Amino acid sequence: MPVNENYEELKESTKTVLQMITSDDLYYGLVLLGIMIILLKLIDLIFYPFRHKTNILVTFGKGCLKVFVAVTIGMRILQMIPGMSEFTSQILMSSSLLVVVLGFVFQEGLSNIVHGLILSVFKPFKNGDRVHITIDGEGITGFIVSMDARHTVIQNVVNSSRVIVPNSKMDMCLIENNYFDGNQTASSFLDVRITYESNLDKAMDILASLTANHPHVRHLRDTRGISDPISVNVRELGESAIGLRVMVVTLTVDENFAACSDIRHDLVYAYRQEPDIEIAYPHLKVLE
Repeated sequence: MPVNENYEELKESTKTVLQMITSDDLYYGLVLLGIMIILLKLIDLIFYPFRHKTNILVTFGKGCLKVFVAVTIGMRILQMIPGMSEFTSQILMSSSLLVVVLGFVFQEGLSNIVHGLILSVFKPFKNGDRVHITIDGEGITGFIVSMDARHTVIQNVVNSSRVIVPNSKMDMCLIENNYFDGNQTASSFLDVRITYESNLDKAMDILASLTANHPHVRHLRDTRGISDPISVNVRELGESAIGLRVMVVTLTVDENFAACSDIRHDLVYAYRQEPDIEIAYPHLKVLE
């Protein structure tokens, strides 16, 4: 008897599988799956011209639209699976039950969508911004690459890796945005030390000229209509050197870093051309 029972169960299972294979629902489901894939690819093509836009609302809207298409067609395909049709129908007919089920199953996903919507509306950053975020005590510095319905992608400046941060954490973390204010500028001090035997006025004039003529500094000054001369200050009178300081102001942090590097480079060669200017450095003179 147990052998006959196993045989009957195997027979019924085989019959069920054959019915599924020969059923029109299978081919209809495959067609829906193909349509879903085509629609997702079509959404990518529609948003492709906006790939360089800095507005995070564009990338977030694209992500939400893809989620909507996948969930809608996925639920329809799920209805055609034997044993799932009645269950999915009851869920779809009861809005309150649907909310409860979706809230339970997709709790984290829905949280990311909601926080992503908040980020896209209030815009604490945009694509291309350089930010420093602090999550769970760990700091990450990088450029915003994109934001979709689930997460925000940041390109780490340390190793150029892509850091994927859930929108829920991104919305709750501390964000330092160097590009948040359109009128904001980046500035830093550039210091140089010359010997007491050097021509102080000439050294200050050369430093001011190199700073004012750097393309990034000049671009900022032209953009803001600044015509005041660059000010070079005597920062210190040390034991063995005179310290000079100039403030380098540019539009962005990256431009500021590049400008300071270029000015230091050009300053070395400019001072070498002047016999009455010498950069101070620790050295010993042996007198015989």
